[in-house]
Formats: sequence, C-alpha cells, structure tokens
Amino acid sequence: MTKNNKTLKWFLTLVATLVGVFLIYEFVPLGEIVENLKRIPPEVFPLALFLYGVSYLFRTFRWKYYYPQAGLEELFFTTSVNTFLNNLLPARLGELSIFALLRKYDENLTQTGKKFLKVRLFDGIALISVFLFAWLSIKTNPLIGFLGGLAVYPLMVFLLQKLPLPERIPKPGWEPIPFFLSKGALISKLLAVYLILRYLNLDFFRFTIGFLGGEISTIMPIHSFAGLGTYEASFSVALKLFLGEDFRRGMEVAFVSHAFLLTASSLFGIASLLYLLKKYK
Repeated sequence: MTKNNKTLKWFLTLVATLVGVFLIYEFVPLGEIVENLKRIPPEVFPLALFLYGVSYLFRTFRWKYYYPQAGLEELFFTTSVNTFLNNLLPARLGELSIFALLRKYDENLTQTGKKFLKVRLFDGIALISVFLFAWLSIKTNPLIGFLGGLAVYPLMVFLLQKLPLPERIPKPGWEPIPFFLSKGALISKLLAVYLILRYLNLDFFRFTIGFLGGEISTIMPIHSFAGLGTYEASFSVALKLFLGEDFRRGMEVAFVSHAFLLTASSLFGIASLLYLLKKYK
C-alpha cells in the first residue's frame, strides 16, 4: 500500500468518525436511553455476557477445524483479542492479531490467507442466512423464514462453485461444520444483545435486521474508530431500507446495541490480551 493510499484511508476514517459523532449527537436521545436502561434488571447483564462469550467458543472451534494442531486456549484468547481490536480499530486492522497466530501453522502466508478468506466467506453466508430468516419471518411467517434461511448455504456454495473467481480467492465446498459454527457465533452474539434490548419493547425479527446492518458496517471501509456513528447509521439504514422504520428510533436502539458490544468485547479482549502478554512474555 502506498503512502498516499494510507493517508487517504486514515483521512476517510477521520471523516467517518466525525460524521458518526455528529449523527449520534443529532439523532440519539441520550436522556431517553438512560431512562430505558433503568428498566433492565441487573441480573440480565451477566447472562448476556455469557452468551456473548459463547460466540467466542463457536469461533474458537471454527478455527480449530482448520487448525487442529492449535490449542483451544490459545485460539480462544486470540479470538477475543482479535474481536476487540476489530471493534476498536478501523478497516479491520485487528485481523493482524489472528494472522500473527495462525501463520505459524501454515507453510506460507498464502495458505493462511485462503483459510482466513474462507472463514470470512462463511461469516458472510451466515449473515445472509440469518437476514433472510428474519426478513421472511416478518413478511410471511417464521416457518417460511426458517426454510428460506436454511436454503441459503447450499445455494451460495453452488453459486460460488460456478463463479469464475480468481485463484487466490478460495471456493468453499460442502463444509457444513465451519459454516454452522459461524452461524452459531453470529446467533449467540445476536441473542446476547437482544437479551438486553428486549426490555426496550423491541420485536426480535425487526431488531435482527438492524443488528445485521450494524454488523456489515464493521467490515466496510467506512468503519470509524470504535465504529462511532457508522455502526448506528448502518443499523438504522438497514431498518429504514428493508422495513421502513424511523431512522431516529433506529439510531436510539443501535446506540444501546453498540455500547453493549463495545463493553463486552473490551472486557473479554483486554482480559485476554493481558493473559497472552503474561503467558508469552
């Protein structure tokens, strides 16, 4: 990457952050949010954190599938650090932490890159599957939503096998185990957040549409520092685009969702980082 490209990337990140802060200031009613949060029973938070931790377990076993020689403990703590840094830093810079661990188990960086891309591809397919489930459940009924979501994986694998992709981009075959581990990680994370936000009188399927919109923002170039505003905007745009929901209401819900995700990933990530530094010093 040239120096000019790096400068442009950081400039765009700064602009995205400033715009995001403005959106939060303009559209998020902090007073109302504080009042809503007071309705949440304190005992709910430990359970939500537990479910969030389960999402790390799913991701850990997914990496274990591709790297059976790696230790579960090592994979779990590195996954926690990786997620924390990705939430905090722009442009998925946190991915370097997982690369630093995994590359030592491969003959070359190309092999690591292909496995990494395949895992992220499964993440994307899982997101589409859950989105279709939620959207069809709203538009028709949960049974049709379930069947529609179930059909996504085999259909996407079939289409990707037929597409003339560059050689460096892996074509996922029929590998249901890592796919369902990716899906389990996404659903656990979704349920952890909804466990908190259901006290704001939210419909689960509608919340899911917004949540997935926010998730997409974290992998896009617009992701600002800590996702300030960009997560909330993507969350709200998804609700507006697919369900016609009020943008301001979406921002309010997204702010609480984002705050929980940042807090949870920080708790797991900082503790894991301290553990790894102590172990390998």
